Amino acid sequence: MKQSRKSNLFLMELMTAIMIFAVCASVCAAIIAKASVNITESKDLSNALILAQNHAELIKSGNEKKGDTFLYSSDLATADSNNAAYRIVSDISPSEGSLTEYTVEVFRESDNKLIYSINSAFCR
Repeated sequence: MKQSRKSNLFLMELMTAIMIFAVCASVCAAIIAKASVNITESKDLSNALILAQNHAELIKSGNEKKGDTFLYSSDLATADSNNAAYRIVSDISPSEGSLTEYTVEVFRESDNKLIYSINSAFCR
């Protein structure tokens, strides 16, 4: 028994539609993966900015010593070295007169990547 021409055409249309859906699904999966990476980087940058600003205020208030290193967890509430997500390194260098320069750097603890850095100065 011969297959009709209509059934062959239907099979080709079905295979074409499945191929188009597969390509669209793979593009969507790539976009979602990139968005997930962007969300993580954005969260890290936001947290690092908050930590660096807070640490800079500590330096300006005089409560920070040169070369101190602090560890912060991802919820920014605890400072436990076992679950630390961020490491803050500060460098304070007094200049001429009453001017004091400082640098605050925030690193991601998992891969030791610099996320954010502040370089500034203030008068005492």
